[in-house]
Amino acid sequence: MLELKTRPRESGKANALRREGLVPAVVYGPTIDSKAIAVGAKPLRDLFSHITRSSRIELSFTDGKNDEKLDVFVKDIQYNPITDSPVHVDFYHPDIGHPLRLDVPLKLVGQPPGVKAGGILNILFGSIPVHGLPKDIPPVITLDVGELNMGESIHVRDVDFGAVEPLLQQERTLVTIMSPRAEEEELLPELEGEALLETVAGEAVGEEEGEEPEEEPVEETD
Repeated sequence: MLELKTRPRESGKANALRREGLVPAVVYGPTIDSKAIAVGAKPLRDLFSHITRSSRIELSFTDGKNDEKLDVFVKDIQYNPITDSPVHVDFYHPDIGHPLRLDVPLKLVGQPPGVKAGGILNILFGSIPVHGLPKDIPPVITLDVGELNMGESIHVRDVDFGAVEPLLQQERTLVTIMSPRAEEEELLPELEGEALLETVAGEAVGEEEGEEPEEEPVEETD
């Protein structure tokens, strides 16, 4: 688990903090009071280069008297529209005893023989919604596509999800190797003599299927 050091901050001093190289942030959840904190801009950028939305982070902070650590997920990030630097971050501390629903990004590894033979790797899901305890949710789900031949696929039922439950039907296809001709026919169907051009693109890792990017962690109740 990656660690991020923070310090308490006073409200209303966001711009002054940014001039010091700090990023205002807040951490909250069902079992704690909301805490206004500040984090170093550089450590934060370094952290973001190593995590996904489903990565657990250990926040450590001190008020000069007491040290405290909390496991959190990144819930929301606000960026400067010009510099693309983070200007505010929301961290979410879940109830560790209650399951969450989170979208876990897929990571593909391997060189499919089907692609080497001229096929096209078609990624149908960039992430998979899962349900499980916070400690069991993985930062990524790795799919080995190194043995996929032309026309072969990986389905939900083929993946080991460990202690979490996938919230997709078992027969759903995650990735497949399509022949160039099959993809052309899929993207250019003929409807009553009219050519309909429909572009179907696979999702980028870290985004949800067909809706707004990255669903935030939501605490479930019994």
